[in-house]
Amino acid sequence: MIVKNFESGDRMNFNRSKYVMISAISAIILIVIGISYYVFNVKANSPDHAIQMVEESLKTHDENKFNNAVDVDSLLNTSYDSFVDGMINFDKTMPEDVKDSVANFTQLLKVPLMASMKTAIDNYVAIGSFEPQDKNDLNKDNIDANLMAASEILDRAGINKIEFRQIDSVKVDNDNKNLAIAEVRIYQQEAGRDFIFEVVLEKNDSGDWKVTSIKNFSNFVAMMNQARRSQLDRYLEETAAIMNRHDKTILEAEQKYGSILSIGSLGQDDTRNDLKTLITDVVKKDWEVRKQELFNVNVPKGAETLQNLRIKICDLSIESADLYAKWMSDKKAATIKEAEDKRKQVQTLREEEKILVNRMMK
Repeated sequence: MIVKNFESGDRMNFNRSKYVMISAISAIILIVIGISYYVFNVKANSPDHAIQMVEESLKTHDENKFNNAVDVDSLLNTSYDSFVDGMINFDKTMPEDVKDSVANFTQLLKVPLMASMKTAIDNYVAIGSFEPQDKNDLNKDNIDANLMAASEILDRAGINKIEFRQIDSVKVDNDNKNLAIAEVRIYQQEAGRDFIFEVVLEKNDSGDWKVTSIKNFSNFVAMMNQARRSQLDRYLEETAAIMNRHDKTILEAEQKYGSILSIGSLGQDDTRNDLKTLITDVVKKDWEVRKQELFNVNVPKGAETLQNLRIKICDLSIESADLYAKWMSDKKAATIKEAEDKRKQVQTLREEEKILVNRMMK
């Protein structure tokens, strides 16, 4: 569950978390940067001119010009709640009381996260990179568990996998001449479809236009949730078929195991050899094939925990089968004890698997 990431941030990989955050920040500013590819015959003090100013400021690394065209604080602030809510609502494995705790926790993250993202954007405008020029400025001690948890939230929002397509239009609102909407078309790789962001520009008291927010960011989050729900349903259906088929094989092997013992005994070499062959050629092989089939399934974000659990079950079952087969030859108490311990671990994890599947199907 996501809450585990919050509670054990020290176990996250620093480099991966930093990459996720930079990718997410890149995606947010991409919506703004992408606008610069739209060509206009513009007039001063028009929304089109503000968009052109974004392009020029990035080319010349003019921070003042960029800040005159983009209200970064407003842009980030209005986007934050939408993708946090979307992430929390999508995670079907998270109990309702935990969702409330996570929601409160993410609000605590909001101020430091917005400050970090703003610093990264300012750095991009200044030098064309999210990385500081002086690597000594990158103080890893300041990237704590909370910030890494926040980077996971950004990744789950789906904004780190968008590609700019084009600007469809820029129009001043008929009812409010101080408001304009730029329709920015992007492609979301995970959802496999286009989405049009409605980027809001507002004219201030000085008559200058600024990018201030993304009007329909919540719709983007809803699209991502729908796409991920469909992917999750496909995963559950496909893997259920795999698990049921192989569970049937294991059940038949267990029945065969009992049949062999019913006509012989563990004190007989022939019986132990027959059991060893059954374990090696049927049980172990079946778990290996099951594991490979699971690896071949496309795993959506919402099923990563379940997939990792299932792979762990396969690994333990293979190890257990190896030990049981070994015990048929060496007859050592230590061997059978280790085999039994792994079998019990498998039983415990399979119960956890059932709980996860039930939650994900709701």
